[in-house]
Amino acid sequence: MSRRNLVRVVSFSLSFALACGIFAFKTNKENKKYILQIENSYSYMLDELNTAANNIATILNKARFATTKPQLSSMASKLLTEAEISKNSLSQLPVSAQLSTLNRFFSQVGNFAYSVSENVSEETPISAKDTVNIEMLSSISAQISEILNTARDDYNNLDYWASVIESGVEEIVSEKDLNACLGELEGELKDYPTLIYDGPYSDHILEKEPTLLKDTAEVSKDDALLIAAKWSGISPDSLDFGGTTEGKIATYDFLSEGVYVSITKKGGHILSLRKERLIKDIILNYEHALLKAIAFLDRMEMPNLKETYYFEADGVYTINFAFLDGKTLCYTDLVKVGIAADNGEIVFYEAGGYIANHRSRAFETPKITEEEAQSIISPKLTVNSVRLALIPLNSLEEKRCYEFACTSADGQEILVYINTAALLEEEILVLQKSDGGILVK
Repeated sequence: MSRRNLVRVVSFSLSFALACGIFAFKTNKENKKYILQIENSYSYMLDELNTAANNIATILNKARFATTKPQLSSMASKLLTEAEISKNSLSQLPVSAQLSTLNRFFSQVGNFAYSVSENVSEETPISAKDTVNIEMLSSISAQISEILNTARDDYNNLDYWASVIESGVEEIVSEKDLNACLGELEGELKDYPTLIYDGPYSDHILEKEPTLLKDTAEVSKDDALLIAAKWSGISPDSLDFGGTTEGKIATYDFLSEGVYVSITKKGGHILSLRKERLIKDIILNYEHALLKAIAFLDRMEMPNLKETYYFEADGVYTINFAFLDGKTLCYTDLVKVGIAADNGEIVFYEAGGYIANHRSRAFETPKITEEEAQSIISPKLTVNSVRLALIPLNSLEEKRCYEFACTSADGQEILVYINTAALLEEEILVLQKSDGGILVK
């Protein structure tokens, strides 16, 4: 072989090897990309499953204390929705066939919800058997939710994850004898709209036209900058314009390093303020933080705001305030204030609920007396106190209710809302108290 041909062969071989190497590198990179996409998809589905299971446990827990047709029907619809989400999430996992017991449980929850919704009427209250089944399903769902919450932290090996889940669920279901309790319930599951449920702090109230901004003039960007500077404590020169946000509550948005402020175009109200910084030491307790929040609202000339619930996380006390209209606490007119636990600085403020809903209201005398309203409270609950409250509904309506603060036999703190114009349970919420504060589900 000539020297020239030898060089050609070597060059060709090197080029071929280089091309193969590049192809292998690209193929390996693409494979890793696809594997990552698949893993992210599985992670998302597991999150969906976990969230739906937690929602089912919460709804069934509250259903134990429901006594009226509308409230039971509403809860049944929510259960159907969450059961379908759970089954859909399971079906998209590669191990779904190994989770047959869990899938069967979600199916039976959906069928049971459908059955209750169809059978309960104004004249025929929930049966004793259904009451027993609700208690039983509530107990099972709480245990399953706990299993999923624990196992969710380790799902890298999906087969192992599935076997752990299935064995735990089988043990619970067998112990409770689920099939014997529920029997074969008929009825096809239908498509139900997703029901947004966040209790009295629901963000969906921002979908309505903001009443506080009605008939108010639009402020300029320069005026909005001065307002943002005033309440953030940042000089106007240090705040950059971040653009505008359109929608029901249109805003001018400003930012600095770790600081974000939104001012409404109409009226020039501060919609939100957020300061991001590390808080190392928790020096202030809740009572001191509350005083700081009240002082801030006083400076903003926002009177008659009453603190309701709060929580502490990452060194920030977030306190919810609702407008007190005479004797009626308006959860609809909501303001949230966050106070840094190290120095009392206001690091969070959000007034979307207040801006969307606040107005002068002329409340009528309740048609239903407090005693009449209390008469339909579940006998499983002990009433501790009662007050008037205005709450938002998923329909974007607001209803004036008696808010009954109750305690169940097992020590849970429950809020039951009875319409002041009719004997209707508008809402049931479960209070969750911890060292970090008080929240509702």
